Amino acid sequence: ILIIDEINRGNISKIFGELITLIEDSKRLDKPEQIEITLPYSGQKFGVPQNLYIIGTMNTADRSIAPIDTALRRRFVFEEMAPNPSLLKEIKVKDNDNETDIKLDELLEAINTRIEYLYDRDHTIGHSYLIDVKTLDDLKFAFKNKIIPLLAEYFYEDWENIDLVLNKNGMIEEEKSNSDYLKNITKINGKKIYKVSDKNWEVKNFEKIYKDDALSQTNE
Repeated sequence: ILIIDEINRGNISKIFGELITLIEDSKRLDKPEQIEITLPYSGQKFGVPQNLYIIGTMNTADRSIAPIDTALRRRFVFEEMAPNPSLLKEIKVKDNDNETDIKLDELLEAINTRIEYLYDRDHTIGHSYLIDVKTLDDLKFAFKNKIIPLLAEYFYEDWENIDLVLNKNGMIEEEKSNSDYLKNITKINGKKIYKVSDKNWEVKNFEKIYKDDALSQTNE
């Protein structure tokens, strides 16, 4: 088994060289159309055996996959590995020693449903971002340092869309500082400036991502 990570980032002609033809199923050893080449250094004949499996990984969000699709389509089977929220179902998030009711599987599914609607399915969030979460602090860290920055990159700093992805749960708020300097400008274009909140990182804010009445129920 040969595994090539992020194969789309490499130069395919340099990765495989003459093997790009030899790895085809019909060109392998003991096949009717088998092909062998002469190795340049040893001068020996070389062919690819039938029992060699080649696995290449790539990120669907990386648009550099486009140039290699045509070259590899005949030689590889493309299999999508979509985010799997069910792998998060049994994870219990603790706040200190208390177990919370945060459902990571529903949280991820809600986020990805909105990303797919607002952007596309290639940019959905993988379950790996939350698979190691054990505490509320772990979850805060994952959102502040991984998920929200990733959303900012996907949506080109369009914080209104990011706020929609998070279901307006309070983690993204309007920036009020220095508003006196901007009051005449904002009157003209109506633009709002947003920032990541410093305070709205409680259990209820995470629940609001997948449960609309989470904040109101908690406040009651």
